[in-house]
Amino acid sequence: MNAARTLILLAALAAGPLRAQRSITLEQVRQAAKANAPATAARQLQLEAGDLRARNVNSAWLPQVKGVAQGTWQNEVTEFDLSALGFPSIIISKDQYHAGFEVQQTIYEFGATKARHDLELTSAQAQAARSDADLLALALRVDNLYASLLLQRAGLQVLHSRAEDLAARLQQVASAVRNGTSLRSNEEVLRAESLATRQQLVTSETDLAKTVDALKVWTALDLDTAMTFEQPAAPAPMGPGERPELRALDLQRFGLEQQGKLVKKGSLPRLSAFGNGYYGRPGYNFLNNNFRPYGMVGAGLSWNIAGFYTQGRQLRENAVQQQLIDQQKRQFNLQLASDLDNQQKEIDKMDRLAELDGAIVDSKTFVRKAAASQLANGVITAQDYVTYRNAEDQARLNQEMHRIQAVMARINLQLIQGN
Repeated sequence: MNAARTLILLAALAAGPLRAQRSITLEQVRQAAKANAPATAARQLQLEAGDLRARNVNSAWLPQVKGVAQGTWQNEVTEFDLSALGFPSIIISKDQYHAGFEVQQTIYEFGATKARHDLELTSAQAQAARSDADLLALALRVDNLYASLLLQRAGLQVLHSRAEDLAARLQQVASAVRNGTSLRSNEEVLRAESLATRQQLVTSETDLAKTVDALKVWTALDLDTAMTFEQPAAPAPMGPGERPELRALDLQRFGLEQQGKLVKKGSLPRLSAFGNGYYGRPGYNFLNNNFRPYGMVGAGLSWNIAGFYTQGRQLRENAVQQQLIDQQKRQFNLQLASDLDNQQKEIDKMDRLAELDGAIVDSKTFVRKAAASQLANGVITAQDYVTYRNAEDQARLNQEMHRIQAVMARINLQLIQGN
């Protein structure tokens, strides 16, 4: 009996520092999990990569400069034998060289470069939105862990209260047994129930430690079971937000629209200017065999007419892909409407249950207190008292569980709404 009381006292002392140690909120846990999530870093990297790709596309408007150098030898060349006319023969060297630069500058291309630039940015934003969807799923996971932790803490409080009450009843009945006014079986029932409660405490404390460790993994915070995990307040109702999954689908569809415009622009002509400058021989005047600079400037028009062969099929494929995204969005909206309806029904259920919890706890407590008096007077057995005690404990646990679930259900509703 003394050992049982000592264990209960130690458990109570262990629970006491929970209110004195550091405290943490659900929002802090969420923010830490978000900061620690690979999806957060991936989102930033996706946007940076998209911006770099877009800048690379814009470089098409910069002069395209190419350095060239070439040396050749050929076994025969054009010869002009003018000796019969009294002129010296013209002989072109069989080894020929040229080195220099070729420059091309786009003048007009019907907005194809801008279309590619915008497409790269849209693609990066769509990838970032998918990372946002991963972060939303992480928030739901963290919320569920936090809710489990609060429920486990509530269960531990009930178990500690139960252990203290059973210890007091055990001491009372043991004294009655020694005085010959109660049966030994009553004492053994209470002792066995006290030991079973100690087992439940071990199990519950282990489960709590597991949940805290899971939160440590997701948040990289220095958490422990001695901390105070504050219960969040019920959030104020909010209107529909924007789900990142829908934003990702919208951006993906917009990207397809831009891709369709790019297909059309890709078949249009391109106007450009160019300039080439070299040093070598024989140059454009092949009759001059001396090393010298030479070059040309001009303007040109290029038109990939072959693009019209496949443009129609590409545009039809693009339209089909847009329709597929429309169906994906419709499917998601149907599931979202179902999830919102289920979550709202869960909130309504929790509210109705919570309305009855107070009266149930009061009734169970009244019965248990009466049973305690009856046990002291030998009117009921210890087993009867344990039954009443169990009923009160379950009622208190249900009350706390419904209160926590009602708050978390409202928080989850906002996440499902996209807020």
